[in-house]
Amino acid sequence: MSIYIVIDALLDGLKDTALSVPILFVTYLFMEILEGSQRMNEKVLCHYSRKVGPVIGGLLGVIPQCGISGAAATLYSTGTITLGTMLAVFFATSDEMLPVMLSSLTSQFSIGIGTIVMIMAGKAVLGVILGYITDVIVKISTGKNIHSFCEREHCECDEEEGSVFVAALVHTLKIAVMLLIVNIGLTLVIESIGIEALSGTILNQPIIGEILTGLFGLIPNCSISIILTESYLTGVLGIGGLFSGLLSNAGIGLIVLFRSNRSMKENFTIVGIMLLLSVISGIIINLIF
Repeated sequence: MSIYIVIDALLDGLKDTALSVPILFVTYLFMEILEGSQRMNEKVLCHYSRKVGPVIGGLLGVIPQCGISGAAATLYSTGTITLGTMLAVFFATSDEMLPVMLSSLTSQFSIGIGTIVMIMAGKAVLGVILGYITDVIVKISTGKNIHSFCEREHCECDEEEGSVFVAALVHTLKIAVMLLIVNIGLTLVIESIGIEALSGTILNQPIIGEILTGLFGLIPNCSISIILTESYLTGVLGIGGLFSGLLSNAGIGLIVLFRSNRSMKENFTIVGIMLLLSVISGIIINLIF
């Protein structure tokens, strides 16, 4: 492994982590404020999260910023939003897909602005629909609340005035360190194998292609969306495989979920739900187009 690969991995890890930190800090600050208002958290937010949460989640997920999926995972882990709302964000999240597609407009692999808009809108709509389906069908009750989360994290938010900012900063730094380590490690692995080799393993075949890209998309790294998008632009991957992979690729969302949510059984169940819905959606889209 060359020193250049290590340096690139370090820089990419620092960049991805730095871009996520502001959103995560605002989320944790919001969470700490809610921790002092049990009525607001349990009566208002949870109620409206089930009603309009997936719509808001699907729209927010379209924004090309992987920190939003991490914020959604944190809010779900504290019981502030529903599972469907979190998954709506996860499904709509596309990380680097939009920049890569926009940069292709001047290249030989250009797909046209209309196709880009269709793909972005399609992911948002699917995020909303699948989010509501999840809230209706899947019943996971683990007694989540902000108070137990803060106790588990030892943030001691109500010990002194203004400590909500300190607590939010502590939460953010804990997650940032973990994100940095995981991002660097995954980038090293991906760079060592090579994007060409990874792209070549994705078969452009019905059903099996969607299954493979769905599994591939579960890797929690922003580079995955780049590989999937470039594979689609060069014809290696079909539209169904692209959707399957991008729907299951939640950026740093899964990393934060496994760090914040204490139930590993629940976390793996959520991953299974994501994979199943992503693959089914990809297969249906492949049949339609």
